[in-house]
Amino acid sequence: MRLLILSDLHHELWRDEAPQGDLALSCPDAVILAGDIDTGIRAVGWAASAFAGLPVLYVHGNHEGYGHHLDKVRQELRAACAATPNVHFLDAESYVITDQAGNKVRFLGATLWTDFRLLGDDTRQAAMRDAEAVMNDYKRIRLAGMGFRKLRAADTAMFHAQQKAWLARELAQPFDGRTVVISHMAPSLLSVDDAYGSEGCSPAYASRLDDLAAQADLWVHGHLHVSRDYRIGRCRVVSNPCGYKTRSGTPQNPAFDPNFIVELPVR
Repeated sequence: MRLLILSDLHHELWRDEAPQGDLALSCPDAVILAGDIDTGIRAVGWAASAFAGLPVLYVHGNHEGYGHHLDKVRQELRAACAATPNVHFLDAESYVITDQAGNKVRFLGATLWTDFRLLGDDTRQAAMRDAEAVMNDYKRIRLAGMGFRKLRAADTAMFHAQQKAWLARELAQPFDGRTVVISHMAPSLLSVDDAYGSEGCSPAYASRLDDLAAQADLWVHGHLHVSRDYRIGRCRVVSNPCGYKTRSGTPQNPAFDPNFIVELPVR
C-alpha cells in the first residue's frame, strides 16, 4: 500500500501559494494528514477535493484549535469529515483499509499531545510552565466546556494520558495485517532536532513512547518542522512537514516533499 505522508501544511499561512503535489506522480493508495493542515475545519473541504477518490486519514494538530474552542472544533472536525465521502477523522480512533488483494492495514490515530516528561520527571513541572509561557497553544486555544478559559499544559497532559492509554489498548489487540500509528506530536526523542533536544519547550513536541512505537509497523507524526525517517525496532518512524512560509516564499522545512510516499509492504 502506497501512503502519501503530509503534515504541517499550514494553509492558514500559505493559502493559494501552498506547495502542490502531483498525484499522477506519487500514485498513492491512501493519504495521511498528520495535523496542522489549517485552522478550524478548513482543511476538510480541501482534503476531500484535493484527494477525491482516495481515503484520507486526518489527525488534527494544535493549530487546528487556534482561534477556536478545542472541544468544539474536535466535534466540528468529526462532523465535517463525516459529511465527506473520503476524509476520516481519527481522534483516538481506528480505521481499517483492505486492498483489492484482501490485505488489511489498521490506522490508529490521535493527536497525542505530550506528557512533558521528555527530559525526565524532575523537569516536568518546569517544562509545563515554560510551555504555557512561550507556546501559542496556551494563548490562542480555549476550552468551551471549561468556562471558555485558555488551554493549559495540565489539560494537554491529561489528553495525552487518555490517548496514550487508548493507543496501548489498541496495539495490544491482535490484528492480521500492518499497523500504522498517526499522531501529531512525536513519539520519541529521536524525532527532536539535535539543536533543540535539551531546550525547555522540547517536551511539548515529543514524548518517550518508544515502547509503543516498537509494536507498530509505521508511525507517522508532524509538529516538528523537520523531516524524520528512522526505526524503533521493526517500526519505521517518519515525518514530512512543510512548515511555515519563509520570507523567500519557500517552506520552512527545505526537505519537505509534497509527493513523499511510504510503501507499506504486505505482511
